[in-house]
Amino acid sequence: MDMEFTLEDWLIVILTIVVVLGAVWWKFRGDIKFLYTKAEATGRIVNWMSATEEGKNVFYPLIEFETATGKKVVFKADEKCENNPMYPVGAEVKIKYLPSDPEIRKVVYP
Repeated sequence: MDMEFTLEDWLIVILTIVVVLGAVWWKFRGDIKFLYTKAEATGRIVNWMSATEEGKNVFYPLIEFETATGKKVVFKADEKCENNPMYPVGAEVKIKYLPSDPEIRKVVYP
């Protein structure tokens, strides 16, 4: 079986590859940007916020850190623990954030 690709076949393959790569870039552009432009700071847990979710007591850490420009940021982390806070108030955490938008961040716990 002899298969030859025509120019049109190659153009379809190339166009498909470009479309797939474009879709992947579009879906993960924020993660890629974060990976290459993030800054790091040391933060600390300043308090714990309690809540009841699905009948369980959960705790969210309230974290404070300072950006490279000196802006103080305090936020409730998305991560939670059940029953009791996992770390004491004052525990240090590493914050990875976008310098252009410190609201985009990730917390690395000890």
